[in-house]
Formats: sequence, C-alpha cells, structure tokens
Amino acid sequence: MFIDESAFAANQTQDETAIDSVDERLQKLRQELTKASAGTGRVTIAYSGGLDSRFLSFCALRMGFAVRLLHVAGPHVAREETMLAQSLARAMGLEAEVVRIKLAGAQQLARAGRERCYVCKKKIFSQLKELSEGGRLCDGTNASDLTVFRPGSKAVAELEIFSPLAQAGFSKSDIYRYAALLGLPEPQQAARPCLLTRFAYGVEPDEALLETVGEVEDWLSHQEFAQGLRFRLRYPDGAKPVLHIEKGSIKIDCEELVRQAELELKARFGQRLKGLKVEVLDVLSGFYDRIK
Repeated sequence: MFIDESAFAANQTQDETAIDSVDERLQKLRQELTKASAGTGRVTIAYSGGLDSRFLSFCALRMGFAVRLLHVAGPHVAREETMLAQSLARAMGLEAEVVRIKLAGAQQLARAGRERCYVCKKKIFSQLKELSEGGRLCDGTNASDLTVFRPGSKAVAELEIFSPLAQAGFSKSDIYRYAALLGLPEPQQAARPCLLTRFAYGVEPDEALLETVGEVEDWLSHQEFAQGLRFRLRYPDGAKPVLHIEKGSIKIDCEELVRQAELELKARFGQRLKGLKVEVLDVLSGFYDRIK
C-alpha cells in the first residue's frame, strides 16, 4: 500500500492512488507528474535504476500514471548495474526498456573537460526524448542536485526535460525518508554514478578500463568485509587504479581494512589492477571537482 502509517493506521483499505492527498509534498509531486503527462496519464522516465529514478517511478505508478521506463546501457554503465536496474523495476511491477546509446567519442569527452557530463547527457537525453511520447521525458533530478556542480543539469534544462522531484521540492534526504515510509524496495540504496566519473577530466578511458571498474566495484560490493563501505575505483592518471574508501563508512580498524582490500583485490583481479593503491578519504564524492 502507498500509505502514511501515522495518518491511516485505522484504515488500511483506502485507494492507494489517493493517498498523496494527506501530504503536501506528494500532492505537489502529483501535480508535476500531471504536467509532464500533458493530460495523457502517461509518463516516460529516464531510469538509471538508482534511488532517485526508482522513487519517481514508484510514486508515479502508485499515483495512477502509466509509467514507461527507459534505461540506457553502454560502456559507461556496468552490466551488473543494468541487470540490477531491471530487477528493481520488476520489484515495483514495471519493466525497464534497455536502450543502447553510443556515447560521444573518447576524444570528444576528453576535450570537454569539466563539461564532460554535459556533452554526454546532452547526447543521451536527446535520444531518449525522441523515444518518449510527445518528447515529454522525466528524469530523477532532485532539489539537492540543483545546489551542487552538475554540468549535466544544463543539458536537462536545454532539452526541457521534466524533473518532477526537483520541482516538487524533494531533497535527497526527503527521498530516503519517503522511500522507506512508502515501502520502496531498497530504500537506502547507495549512489553509483556513471563509470566515466572514475576518470579525471581530460582523460580518454577505453572500454576495457570502464569494464574493469564495473566488475571490480560489483565484486567488492558483494564481499563480507566491504559491506556498508562507500568506495570508488578511480584512475586519477588514466592508467593506475586507486581504490578510494570513505572514512566515515569504515566500521573496523582502518589500516586492517586497507590491507585486506588491497590483498583481496590483487588476488582476485591480478594484472588488471596492476599498481593498485588503496586510499581513505574524508569525502568520497566530487574527487575530481576538488582538484584545481
């Protein structure tokens, strides 16, 4: 049930599509989705499988909209991530259509520098918009995204993509809270940005390195000693791998964890991680944006 437990503990049978009437924020989200649907009752969502796009899809479905999900696959998305996105869509009662889009060339992305995300997102969302009904495409941008450096946001604005969560005022913390309350599967899902973000601006990563990043991060996320860790496998110089771990996510002795991670990764991946270093950071995200 799409339900506010505190307000409706005594009445569990009401229509789940009407539950947003008790919450001003959810009412606003319904209004924004109605605008995006242009009166058709149907919305198309750029669906990465991350928490934001899943939450938007979940809410749209529970509010009575017919929801179409478009999931982009390519070298910048780990295969395991695509499979997980499809599985999580089915858990909501939806199917994610996989759209294979060829990204801008490595040289073009390298030349774009700090605008790399803009170039990439402009190409991807232009094609997704053509596939959406009437060109009315929604994405999972939230209100918190509008307060940080995100070149891709410019592409979203230029293409007039609808961002219902941002327009309804949903911050990232709001999404975590509402996702848990409303029963979204995996409500504490950690973010996993595009694999291109593991490489410094100006670097031309090849598909083999992108594939390595995807496989290593997926493998590590399933290891018992790494449960709860926030980490990224990055190539700051474009060649040598560095595993960055966020300090606040470490629950055991820090030095012991660093040794174990380095030993087990080298044992599992060998020469694919030649020269691997493991470093602990106070802040995991925005690593390349902090480098001047």
